[in-house]
Amino acid sequence: MNLSRRMAGLLGTLALAALLTAVPAMAQVAQVVSTAEATRVVEHAKGQSEIPAEPQRIVTLHNVFAEALTALGLSPVGSVERPSGMPVQLAAALANTTSVGHHSEPDFELVLGLEPDLILAQDSQQGDNYARLSAIAPTLLLDEPDAEWRDWYRGLGAALGKTDAAEAAIAAYDEKAAAIRAALAEQRPGETVLLLRVREKDMRVYGGARRSGPVLYQDLGLTPHAMVPLDEDHQEISFENLPELTADHIFIMVEDAEKMTTIEQSDLWQRLPAVQAGHVYKVNIEPWNQSVGPISFAAIIDDVAAALLAS
Repeated sequence: MNLSRRMAGLLGTLALAALLTAVPAMAQVAQVVSTAEATRVVEHAKGQSEIPAEPQRIVTLHNVFAEALTALGLSPVGSVERPSGMPVQLAAALANTTSVGHHSEPDFELVLGLEPDLILAQDSQQGDNYARLSAIAPTLLLDEPDAEWRDWYRGLGAALGKTDAAEAAIAAYDEKAAAIRAALAEQRPGETVLLLRVREKDMRVYGGARRSGPVLYQDLGLTPHAMVPLDEDHQEISFENLPELTADHIFIMVEDAEKMTTIEQSDLWQRLPAVQAGHVYKVNIEPWNQSVGPISFAAIIDDVAAALLAS
C-alpha cells in the first residue's frame, strides 16, 4: 500500500514537472485566458498579464513586434531601432514612431516617458527586465517563432483584439506566395538556391529553420543547394569553402563591403557557376534576417521574383 502511494506520488510529481516544462514553450504563442469589457488576460512566457482590451499606446522592443502591429493595422508609439535606423520595410509605417534606443539595449527612461499602456518584448532579450518593464506598463514577453509564424500572429492578434486583421494579413501573404511559387515552378524548376551572409567575423550559409528559410524553401518551394542546412538557422563557412557554393542562384546579405570586395576579386569566387551566369543577387538584410512576418516575408518574395522571374 505504501509502495503504491509512493509510486502514485512519484508519477504525479513527474507529470507536474512535465507540465511545467511544457508551459514556457506553449506560452510563446500568446493565449487569451479571459476577456472583460475593458481588459484581457493573456498568457505569455512569464505567466499571465492583464492588458487593455484595446491598447492605444504600445511600445515594441523588437522588430518582430513593430512589424506585427503594422500588419494588424496598429502603430507603436515607441520602438527600438538598429544602427541603420527603423527597418526599411517598415519605414513609412513607423514614420511617427519614437525611437526608444537600440534593439539590444532599450532606454527604459524613454519607454517610461511615452506612457505606454502595453509593452511587447522578447523573453530571450528582456526576460531579466520583466519586473522593471511591468512597473511601467503591462508587458507581454514572447520570443519570435522559429519557423511557423502564422499561429504566433493569430495568438498576438487575439490578444490585441485584432483576430480578423491577423487572418487577413496571413491570407494576403499566402496568396502572394502561392502565385510566385507557381511562377517559379514553371520558370525555374529544380534550380538550386542558397543565401549567404558576409560578416566581418565570418561567412554564413543560411538554413531553413527560421526567418527567410521557410519563405524560400517552403512558401516558395525553391530547391535548397546541398550546402543549405535545412534544420538549422545557419552554418559558418570559411574562404576555403567557396568552391562548394555551386548553387544556380546565390542571394547575399553583405555586412562587410570590404570583405565582400576581397571575395569577389578572388579566383575561387569568379569560378562559381552562379557568378559566371550572373545569378548573384545582393539583398537587404533588414527584411531578410531581422524580422518575422508578412511584411518582411513579402519583401523577400519581391526580391526573389525580381531576380528569378522573367519580367
